[in-house]
Amino acid sequence: MKTRIQAIPAVIALVCATGMTSVVAAEAGAATLPKGVVAVVNNMPIAQSDVDAIVNASGQADTPALRDAVKRDLIVRQLVEQAADKANYGSRPEVQGIVSRARANAAADLYLRDALGAQRVTDAQVKARYDYIVANAAQFEYRAEVVAVADPAKANAAAAELKQGAAFDTVAKKYNTTANGGVAEWSELKTPLAEGRTGGLPMPLAQAMTSLKPGAVSGPIQVGNAYAFVKLDEKRPVVVPSFDKAKGVLRQQLEQQARQSAMTALVDKLAAQATIQQ
Repeated sequence: MKTRIQAIPAVIALVCATGMTSVVAAEAGAATLPKGVVAVVNNMPIAQSDVDAIVNASGQADTPALRDAVKRDLIVRQLVEQAADKANYGSRPEVQGIVSRARANAAADLYLRDALGAQRVTDAQVKARYDYIVANAAQFEYRAEVVAVADPAKANAAAAELKQGAAFDTVAKKYNTTANGGVAEWSELKTPLAEGRTGGLPMPLAQAMTSLKPGAVSGPIQVGNAYAFVKLDEKRPVVVPSFDKAKGVLRQQLEQQARQSAMTALVDKLAAQATIQQ
């Protein structure tokens, strides 16, 4: 099916480019059509509902011209499909393979829908998730410039230049090998700091950021085998959205998590019942 459908737009474009004379002429001689039918091609009806669906999905203004174009496209599609069926293309192995895969995919999708069911998330679960996020949210976010160097000699050189009054961004451009020393422009940090809860920052950098006042510089700070200098540019409170604004997104996240958990349990069950050779 996929191969044929992909070829149809090219055929339609070719017919439209030639003015579709034969299709228009055939429409002109058509008899009165049954209710809900916009055209009949060799006794095969084209439903008004098919035209409606394509027009609605197009996102374009619903006009007589658009409806005529959609109807003619459907007529061309029907003509080509009938020609393909008459030439027995439906029995070709490549078509049968596509049909088989489409059938298997549809069956698997329906099975998962029924086996997993709707994942219900209660209002209490949504509120509990919101309360947890608020309780663990950072109080402030920090915008800092960072210079990172790989050895003590460069650290001493950078420190000397800063002490002599060199602009921090000038030193950063000279010594950094990655943008802002590999640190994000803004970092959310909850104090007191705790290992594993520093937004991915090494603890020494997080400690420097949270202890500095805007405009102040700290360093050199040893981070593993490297050294860093930190200049705090800005500090501002983290704005936590209200529950009413956040609950829709939180519900979607919890439903997705519940579905993933159900999916994992189902796959584990099926795998335990199966014999799998790899």
